[in-house]
Amino acid sequence: MNLGPNSPCHCGSGRKYKHCHRLIDEAPPEDRYQAGQLVYSRNWSATAKEHYTNKHYAWMANILLPFQPKRIFDVGCGSGHGLLSLFEVFGADHLQVVSVDENGTCLNTACQTLRQAKISADLVKRLRTILTPFGYAHEAAPIEKQFTVPCTLVESDICNDDQLEKALLESGPFDAVTIWLTGTHMMRPQHSKVIARRIKSDGGHRLYVQNKVYEIAGRILRKGGVLQVVDRGEAPTSDLLRQDSLAAHRDEASVTSLEVMDLQFMIYEEPKGNRTPMKLTPGTSGRVPEKLETALVSVLSVKR
Repeated sequence: MNLGPNSPCHCGSGRKYKHCHRLIDEAPPEDRYQAGQLVYSRNWSATAKEHYTNKHYAWMANILLPFQPKRIFDVGCGSGHGLLSLFEVFGADHLQVVSVDENGTCLNTACQTLRQAKISADLVKRLRTILTPFGYAHEAAPIEKQFTVPCTLVESDICNDDQLEKALLESGPFDAVTIWLTGTHMMRPQHSKVIARRIKSDGGHRLYVQNKVYEIAGRILRKGGVLQVVDRGEAPTSDLLRQDSLAAHRDEASVTSLEVMDLQFMIYEEPKGNRTPMKLTPGTSGRVPEKLETALVSVLSVKR
């Protein structure tokens, strides 16, 4: 393909080629996975800053206020702006967070975001990406760092990392688990574990991750602890849409000791320009709306 940097990307994302697949296409095969992570991190940082500026992350954190969590396990640190809001709401002196991300570039950015805000953060890099005949794969080093600082950022493919779960269990129970606005980079479908599970869509991958998070939350949360899942999607403004969303989460929670308790939402407008766009995942009804009113949808589940 002979695309100019300002041409629409060939993938149909709506972004300019220079902000989308150009870096990936120009990288040698062994480096394309990391290139995909870098492109995602750059675009998501722009999106996350808007969510932070518009107090969307603060809204999510304040939903957890009645539970007064002191230890939180967070999945998908992104640019760190969600973590920053958690510390702003609960106070850096009263909160300890362990946050994981498979994207090493996101981890670097999140660490910088927190340290610029004078929040102590440790960065644990432990994944090496290799290209195999079956797709990209990770080799993971042991987790030797203790979770003692206000925030520990751990490089981990949460869906395929038994060492992580062991380290979390050994560190003691958590009061809350958060997974906010999870997404993934363009090369993730080429990971051998994703290929083996025949996951071909962003929505399929989101469910893949969330299912694993429900399982882990059921094991690491204390009794009465809470899992908060926040997604971007259609505003559940009717009882049908609300029940559709709750039914999907109850299905995910059905193999755990978690009970889905609460749904709240906030109407918002999707950021424009060089951003990470929302991709709608139909609920259990399979309904796809003609006109979409977007919302941040928070679902809480409590461990019984």
